[in-house]
Amino acid sequence: MIFLNLVLVGLRQGLKNCQVGEKWIFDDYSYLCKGLNLYKILLDNFRKEPLN
Repeated sequence: MIFLNLVLVGLRQGLKNCQVGEKWIFDDYSYLCKGLNLYKILLDNFRKEPLN
């Protein structure tokens, strides 16, 4: 859960220029996609580990 919070903080920093009514800057969109892809990869790897 702590890692998820760190990912969300990173995404929020990357989207700091995005406000209501403004268009997204390409860099922010790219940063968001990279963060979500990283989160998905880590979540998939976490699910593969056996629970003891």
